[in-house]
This record gives sequence, structure tokens and C-alpha cells, in this order.
Amino acid sequence: MDPASGHLGEMRAFLEVARRQSFSAAAKALGLTSSSVSKQVARLEERLRVQLLRRTTRRVGLTDAGHVFAERAGRILADIEEAERAVTDLDGTPRGALRISASTVLGQIRVAPAVVACRAKYPELRIELDLTDRIVDLVTERVDVAVRLAVEISPASLVARRLAGDVRVLCASPRYLRRHGVPRRLEDLADHDCLTFNLDPVARWTLVGPEGERVIPVSGSLRSSDTMTLREAAVAGLGLANLPDYAVHEQLADGRLQRVLPEYGESKRSLFAVHAAPARAAVRVFVETLARMMAPPGAARAAREPPRGG
Repeated sequence: MDPASGHLGEMRAFLEVARRQSFSAAAKALGLTSSSVSKQVARLEERLRVQLLRRTTRRVGLTDAGHVFAERAGRILADIEEAERAVTDLDGTPRGALRISASTVLGQIRVAPAVVACRAKYPELRIELDLTDRIVDLVTERVDVAVRLAVEISPASLVARRLAGDVRVLCASPRYLRRHGVPRRLEDLADHDCLTFNLDPVARWTLVGPEGERVIPVSGSLRSSDTMTLREAAVAGLGLANLPDYAVHEQLADGRLQRVLPEYGESKRSLFAVHAAPARAAVRVFVETLARMMAPPGAARAAREPPRGG
């Protein structure tokens, strides 16, 4: 075996284990056996004479040395992959691997349809969609496009295309509203059972309306880190929820949920597609596909049509 290619294989195996925190998951992603991945990582640690991974019965984590090596190795592999893509991209045809990251619910509802459409149109693409609710590092984790909700995107070295606003919906089931009444003012939320995310130790909703941004303390009997859990709890009549519009669109349309205080639906955050510059063909066509599919009805058509003369 060529030592250089062997070293790259070891680096890829290590980075995949570090990313997925599992030898079996890394092996599946690489198309190898778990024992093969384990041996490659062991050879790498032996060659470097340092432990990179901390193994327990429940998970695999990085040592301090592992964190340093993962950052440097990730950049090296990203540069190699970018060089390969630059050559294969010369004729402008989208091809090769395209790794996309998005949060779980956003990915399922908004990003996955664009992935399917893009892959159907460009058969030479090999797309991997990774759904995770943590913030990923595009360079060290070799992610081509990350779809994120944010007020702004940093660092400045990344290209961020705004796809849509973050529209929030305060809603509850008709049954809940019949029993507990419809809130008419933000102050009324104090009298309601509010279904909240548990990512913040203090239950509160940040709402933007006619008078600007308001932070409202709320309380309730159910908290969760999962959007779908809160949505189903609201449908079941357990309380009021404050959810993204794309997560409750169908439930509002068929009447299972009813919107309240609709004037408080804005957010300071926006949905961005984030990638490194310059963007290769595969990245460009995916971002364009995603932007087109997320555009408001009629927006894409209006953008294509020339202005009418008077």
C-alpha cells in the first residue's frame, strides 16, 4: 500500500469516528467493516504515538490531542477534496460527493425535498444529508452546505445566502382554546399551559410584534427538545405552542391547530444556506434548488419575468 494513501485512509476513518462518535456508524458511512475502521484508527494512534480517541462502553469522544488533530486533519482532507472537485468541475457539470447538514425537523420538512429534486436532476451527484440539532464546523467536518437559522452568520470567510425568514406561529388546538379561552394579549400567556423547548433553562418566549421584541416568561407542564413532540402535544390539546410555520403548516390548514396572536409571528432570525467560497457546481445547484423551493408562491416566477411596460 502507498504510505500516503494509507495515511489519508487513516485520517478519514478517524475523522468519521470523531464526527459520528461511533465506530459502527463511521464504518457504515465509509462502506467498511467496524474492525477495519478500528484497525485504521489504531494504526494512526500508533504512528503518532498519542491517544486520539477516548473510548467508553457508551460513546467515543476526542482527547485533547484528538481535538487538535481533528481540526488540522479536517482542513487537509477538505483541501484535497476541493482540489479534486476543482478538476472534475471544469466542464460545469454537478458531480461527486455533496455533504449537507441541517437541523432535524427543518431537514425533514424543507431540506429533504430539495435534496431529492437535486439528486433526480443531477444523477452524477452523491448526496449525504446529515440531520443534527448541533452546530457543525463546515471545515473540520467536511460539510459542503449547512442550512441554519441565525440572526447573522460568522465567520466572514463563509458565504451565507438568505433563503427565508423565520416565521413563528403561536397555536393551540380548538379543543384547548374552547376550554381555556383564546389569549388576546401577551400578558394572557401567563394564564395558559405553554409547551416549551427545554434548551433554555428558563421557559420564555421571544416574540416580535407591532411594538418590537418582547421576552415573555411562560410556564407549562411539558417541555421538550423536539419540535414534533411539542406539535403533537398541541394537537392533543395539552397547551399553547410557539413553533416554526413549516412545522405546523398542515395542522393549521386542516384545522387541528388554530393560530392565536397572529401579529406576533416575526423573528429576528433568518434561514441561511452556508458554504465555503468559491462554490463548486454541486453546491451552487443545490443552493439554487433549495432557494427556489423555499421561495414564497409566485416569487420565483416574478423574479424570472421582465417588468411590464406601462
